[in-house]
Amino acid sequence: MFSAEYDAGYARLQAHQRHDVYIFTFGAVLNRFALFHQGHWHNVIAAYADEHDARARITERFASAKLSPFACRLKHGHYHFNGTDYHTGSHHLNGHAIHGLLYNAEFAVTRIGSNATGAWVELSHDYTGNINGYPFPYRITVRYELNENGLTLCTEVQNHSNQPMPLADGWHPYFTLGGQADDWTLQLNAKHRLQFDNDLLPTGNRVDDTRFTAPASLQNAELDHCFILANHDTPACVLQNNLYRFSISPDASYPFMQVYLPPQRDSIALENLSGAPDCFNNGIGLITLPAGASHRFSTVYQLQHLESA
Repeated sequence: MFSAEYDAGYARLQAHQRHDVYIFTFGAVLNRFALFHQGHWHNVIAAYADEHDARARITERFASAKLSPFACRLKHGHYHFNGTDYHTGSHHLNGHAIHGLLYNAEFAVTRIGSNATGAWVELSHDYTGNINGYPFPYRITVRYELNENGLTLCTEVQNHSNQPMPLADGWHPYFTLGGQADDWTLQLNAKHRLQFDNDLLPTGNRVDDTRFTAPASLQNAELDHCFILANHDTPACVLQNNLYRFSISPDASYPFMQVYLPPQRDSIALENLSGAPDCFNNGIGLITLPAGASHRFSTVYQLQHLESA
């Protein structure tokens, strides 16, 4: 039995005594994807205390942020598009614009519902082109759908300007299985990653990296890399410990997986990306969206207890 409800500031989706999902209207942030097992809930999202906490701390590490219209770093906040030079960015780190323009945007719930097979909510935001250096109005709609297959996150971007617009899309969630990452294993459907320079910007080269083609311990691992997915026939990544198995299965709209293991080692960022960091400049995965056109991005999260997997 599925249900969906909306209250001031958040939407909730439930599969009775199975999964529980909370989404803030602030940033369309996913703050809870929890599994019920033997009387206990486990939230796989490294969560904020509440919406106020998210508003106060979103730029600390951009946990669960929607990355749009660019993802990760944009070199010095500069790019050249269709014969024009632009400088943009709402937040900068070490001189580079980072994580897009909508991480703190206010979204509105436009649809919500449930039936015998699932529950869903859609949240939309109209970007007016008001931020310097990105004069391309667009509507972004994020749909969360909970069903027996897991939680699907679908993003649609519609170009409302009268000219083409540069675009990349992504997510920046941190996940936890409980305890420390040194007790978890990671498997990635990737054999290569992008080579980064000292500013974590792609050099244009790729390097072999097969450490996680089979499940491998995260003990002593240091990760801040953008992996190139081999295909979309199997999950892009599987995170597991002795109790839980969590997987991410994007469609072809997300060909990259950014993986970051923070110093605290109590969570891991597994980020679906449509384009490489700095793709407005290097062109790796850059989408040029025509005026009036739309583009969709989709990924699926699955969380299982190993006794019931």
